Amino acid sequence: MALTKSDLNQIGGLIDRKLTDNEESYEEKLTKFKSEFFEKIDPILKEVATAREERPLIENRIEALEDIHQTETHSLATV
Repeated sequence: MALTKSDLNQIGGLIDRKLTDNEESYEEKLTKFKSEFFEKIDPILKEVATAREERPLIENRIEALEDIHQTETHSLATV
């Protein structure tokens, strides 16, 4: 039995519909993946930003402690 032009049109329509459905499904999956990825990476990036902000404060504090210990002028040096 040979396929008629109508049969081919119906097959073409089914293929087009299937491709469109898969494309939407792909976009939905990609959107969900991106959302989950950003939800997981966001706290990590916030910690990195906080660490960068705190680094100069910590460095200054360490330098001050090193200055105190080099001259042995802190209160425990005489004990």
